[in-house]
Amino acid sequence: MLPMQVPINLSLPFLSKLGAYLQLTKPRLTILVVFSSVMGALIGGLSDLSILGWLLLGGYAITGSANTMNQVWEHATDSLMERTCRRPIPAGIISIRAGLIFGILLVIIGIFTLSLIREDVAIIGFLGWLLYLLGYTPLKKKGLLAVFLGAVAGALPPVIGYWSVSPAVSPLLIAIFMLQFFWQFPHFWVIAWIARRDYERAGFHFFPFSPMHTRSNWLVFHFMLGALPVVSIILWPWLPWRVEAWILVLGLLVSGIGLYLIKEEPNQKSLRYFLFTLSVYLTLLYLGIWLLR
Repeated sequence: MLPMQVPINLSLPFLSKLGAYLQLTKPRLTILVVFSSVMGALIGGLSDLSILGWLLLGGYAITGSANTMNQVWEHATDSLMERTCRRPIPAGIISIRAGLIFGILLVIIGIFTLSLIREDVAIIGFLGWLLYLLGYTPLKKKGLLAVFLGAVAGALPPVIGYWSVSPAVSPLLIAIFMLQFFWQFPHFWVIAWIARRDYERAGFHFFPFSPMHTRSNWLVFHFMLGALPVVSIILWPWLPWRVEAWILVLGLLVSGIGLYLIKEEPNQKSLRYFLFTLSVYLTLLYLGIWLLR
């Protein structure tokens, strides 16, 4: 039995290292991003399954690269925060050089794969990667501008999916961009409030006002939530009425839940409930637009 056990033991470090590289891509976040891209393609009228395959592979690679490069860039600040100090690079499992090489390889794979759909799709994907890495990441200590640039980058995946099958500006394309853009702000601020002590130690500033001004910050938060149903009103003349109604009802629901859960001094439980609510909202939003368009 002993000879049979040796290869298994030798494989454990390899599997552990492989898991660490996978962790660099932030799988849960990346899967959410890829989901929005695929839903954008379905809303655009996806019929070619090869496009779906390239979107899945290219979307995961380029998003995983952005997340990896972000961790390479922020390895020093990650080591200061409780929520990030056990990530592969600050924990010493993967070196900075290895992380950098891995991130570069992933973005090359991502751009190449998206180019198999069309070159313009790959260009939009690369622009989103640049915006996240060279806009959002270095400005996280500067204030609200980082959140704005991150929201733009975060709103591009459904646009990439839609554009890959229907390369023309349309009311539906504008709607999914605007909805994903405005959704980013409350989603990001809930996460930032949950981890605000860590962010303060790292010197990151994400809120419109100082964290001490909680009332002002949450007023802006609810204003951005209120923008979600307003999108349906702005685009009312150009979208199918069923899509308009779906966007409006879901937006009002998530805004109402936000008003109920998020008070001036929200607790961790309420914040985590609402974080889950925002994820459910986005999922239902895209499924509804796809089925009702």
